[in-house]
Amino acid sequence: MIATQPVYTEKNNCQDCYKCIRECPVKAIRCEDESAWIVHERCIFCGHCTQICPVGAKKVRNDLKRAKMIVHTHSNVIVSLAPSWVSEFPEYTPSEMVGALKMLGFTEVSETALGAEEYSRQTAEFLSDNQSGIWISSACPAVVDLVTKYFSHLTERILPFHSPMMMHARLLRERYSPGSHIVFIGPCVAKKTESDEFNDEVKTALTFNDLRLWLEDEGITIDQLKHRDQDQFFPKQAYKGALYPVDGGMITTIKAGTGVTEAAFMTFSGINNIRQALEGLESFKKEGILFLELMACEGGCINGPGCAKNGTTALKRLEIISQTNTRTVAPAELPSPTLEELLPVDHITRDFTNHKPVNRNIYTEKEIEDALRDVGKLSPSDELNCGGCGYNSCRDFARALLENQAETSMCVSYMRKMAHDKASVLIQKIPLGVVIVDQKLRIIESNRSFAHILGEEAEMIFDVNPGMSGADLKKFISYHKIFTSVLLAGQDMVEHDIKENGKLLHVSVVSIQKSRIVCGIIRDLQSLDVRDDELIKRTRKVIRENLATVQKVAYLLGENASRNEAMLNSIIESRTKNISDEE
Repeated sequence: MIATQPVYTEKNNCQDCYKCIRECPVKAIRCEDESAWIVHERCIFCGHCTQICPVGAKKVRNDLKRAKMIVHTHSNVIVSLAPSWVSEFPEYTPSEMVGALKMLGFTEVSETALGAEEYSRQTAEFLSDNQSGIWISSACPAVVDLVTKYFSHLTERILPFHSPMMMHARLLRERYSPGSHIVFIGPCVAKKTESDEFNDEVKTALTFNDLRLWLEDEGITIDQLKHRDQDQFFPKQAYKGALYPVDGGMITTIKAGTGVTEAAFMTFSGINNIRQALEGLESFKKEGILFLELMACEGGCINGPGCAKNGTTALKRLEIISQTNTRTVAPAELPSPTLEELLPVDHITRDFTNHKPVNRNIYTEKEIEDALRDVGKLSPSDELNCGGCGYNSCRDFARALLENQAETSMCVSYMRKMAHDKASVLIQKIPLGVVIVDQKLRIIESNRSFAHILGEEAEMIFDVNPGMSGADLKKFISYHKIFTSVLLAGQDMVEHDIKENGKLLHVSVVSIQKSRIVCGIIRDLQSLDVRDDELIKRTRKVIRENLATVQKVAYLLGENASRNEAMLNSIIESRTKNISDEE
């Protein structure tokens, strides 16, 4: 467990179900010691694993204590509030949300959407100056990690700008409130990586889930905020930047009031969709610009892992659009930033080429085949590609084994075969007759001792069909009703002594899966080995019963003798006393 990272595994909670591996778009998971660990060097911090882990073993780092400390120890702390708060807290009006945050101790509340508008202005100007090529948005830190780590050949195509959060922080600290401390609150886990890297400018990043907990801890309710109309966003309200949390919102904002009309704009959300969009882009040779707005969360930031409300994408999107429309004024009335408000270029640009890509080892066919052999995959027909291990194919799993990312025990078919083989060996080695049947009394498996007890004909069948799988038990034994009764009644175990073909048999029928599968254990009581064993067993039983009876009789006799002795003593004492009185 590395709780210092934005996303980590709580080992004690992990149930080793491999769901996080199946769902992780970059397979940044290592299975070790029956726990699924996040490999942070490979992780893009999209936070998806924290949403799908069935037992909550994947955690988002809790920065709430740090945020409270910042508020309590500094006099000027400003919230950078992500625009998706509108869909996450629809019960709050803007003034109520500002009021609630000020009651928590923040000096001012500002919309990150102001940084988004600055980002859009800079992007529009950049695209106008660069007339051709592919450009990828840098607004989503999870997407930036995806490109730099897994599509490093496209790193130079990322817009060379800081994210809207960072632009907003710099606007606040350098133009509107110098020396202030910034705390970001939004739906994103990946923003924590940015705040970690640029800690001087964004002190910490909280999720909306954190904000809900904080409000509850402080007992702040909407009823307390009804008369705080004077609370407004600092230094002003954002406009089109409020559309950033939804698909296409960035593109709409970039196009608004700009001359970027020749570019081809596309938007993709969800890491798997983005991966498909990025495949083959290096072959793009056409004239003009292709701009890609990419968002790690499907549907946009409104479905971020830091949200309490997941799903209902259409309603969330509608909430964002309708709220933004109430803010938006005619284009001619849109406030243009003054020269003083614009950030210098060196304050907004960022170089992503220093990010370290994930090294992908290339393995030979022999190495992959050797790894597959370790899990019983001896030919292509053995490669089931069932996905039980979490990987898309057996070959992907083999590569993970070679990378020490996976363990052989993760292969479901291999472990099932191992368990079956071990059980078969044990069954065959047991000197007693063993037969396992289903609810229709069809034999699932049996051992040679069972066939031997049945006779020569059954042994011949066993030689042709080892285990006698599929055979009808009713055709071999007359006491099959014992098996039927256990299946129908769902009993755990029934035992009977049976005479069959001149043999005295002791039959134990045990339930394996109630009413579905039972196991019969048959002992030939006339067999020399079994006879000696049974004689010893029953002799010990008789001895134990006799000892118990003797002990009980001794107890009763002792209790009776003690009572008689007490009575005699009392008579003697009484008689002795009478004689003394007469004298």
